[in-house]
Amino acid sequence: MEPDKQVAQLERQLRECLVARGGMEDDFGRLITELFSKEITRITRDITSDKYRKDHTGYNNALSDLLAYKKILKSLQLAAAPEREAKIRSRLEDKADE
Repeated sequence: MEPDKQVAQLERQLRECLVARGGMEDDFGRLITELFSKEITRITRDITSDKYRKDHTGYNNALSDLLAYKKILKSLQLAAAPEREAKIRSRLEDKADE
């Protein structure tokens, strides 16, 4: 990949990281995290109970929902991770030094 494209991609990733972190730290971000966590807990309890003992379609649907909530929440948390920001900034500095 060309150096200019790499720098542009790193800058885009840094902006994404900063937006995600700002979003996770504001009231809306905390609300989303709380709602997703509650939904993950509720679905997990349903799946581990006898609720879907004879309803295989319902079980599969609940499992799909659970995995989707977990994936989205984890993606948001990873995008907002301070470690990610530090790595991106380090790589940008390395590119600037070249």
